[in-house]
Amino acid sequence: MKRFVEKISRVLRGASRQNQVIGVDFSAVGVAYAHIQRPATQSPRLLSCDFLPAETGIEPAELLRARLLKLGLQKVPCNLVMGAGNYQLILGEAPKVPEEELAEALRWRMKDLVQFPIAEAVINAFLLPEDSARGTSRMAYAVVAQRKQIEAQVSAAKMASLSLKNIDIPELVLRNLAEVCCDTKRGVAIVKLQQGGGSLQIIRDGNLYLSRQFSLSYNAGLLDDLPGDALVLELQRSLDYFERQMRQVPPSHIYLCGENVTADKLTPEIRNALAVTINLLDLNNGIQIADGIPEHILSLSLYAIGAALRQDHVGQG
Repeated sequence: MKRFVEKISRVLRGASRQNQVIGVDFSAVGVAYAHIQRPATQSPRLLSCDFLPAETGIEPAELLRARLLKLGLQKVPCNLVMGAGNYQLILGEAPKVPEEELAEALRWRMKDLVQFPIAEAVINAFLLPEDSARGTSRMAYAVVAQRKQIEAQVSAAKMASLSLKNIDIPELVLRNLAEVCCDTKRGVAIVKLQQGGGSLQIIRDGNLYLSRQFSLSYNAGLLDDLPGDALVLELQRSLDYFERQMRQVPPSHIYLCGENVTADKLTPEIRNALAVTINLLDLNNGIQIADGIPEHILSLSLYAIGAALRQDHVGQG
């Protein structure tokens, strides 16, 4: 591994730094990073990525700093991903205000929905597309985090000597992956599974229409089968809500991803259970992946890769 890191470091130090971003995902079990370059006329390149398991007595940010120092990547712009439980994503009717005033207008609607004083909240918001409106009311997502959680992210970035550019959320970094790796014209659902549950995002034309979390009896081990019946039920519930409550055309495809979510676990019973095509998310469809990155590292680094793929535009949040 040491020789591999040194080899990658030499390649990266000789490469142009134009249009390069690092995505970073801190979690309770370690830290993942992904280094993406966006050539002007080609698909994005994943130059390197890894997952560094937590070590007793060492801050994850210190582990990351040491690795990025070896690779010479300290000054590359960085996008961080907020950890689950450190924010809330709340869907509601959008106040009739200019979009630049949306977050502040939603602040006082959020005060009974969070477990801390609303004065301590940092709020971002983005409108859903106009065709997602219920009746005459346009909908919006509010991302609400306690200020101390944002400060903790900034502190971790500083400890890791990162050049912090954005703080993102898992729902939107998965949207970034879909936008690059899938045809979202008609709409697709990205389903990420992890131990104990999963999340589903429906994306169309690069816009997030629906985000939903669900519990699932899945241990995420190499030999753990997907709980087919329970998974299909959650997928069906999500599609029913999207079609009947939001009055939207169902997505054309569902793409599964996550830790140890492999082709052999996607059984014919799961594939054929719904009227929608179900496949694994294939990063190779939209990203040039450097040689030598194992599949299991890619699955552990999905949020980091999605964060590095962020491009600021309407609906990004």
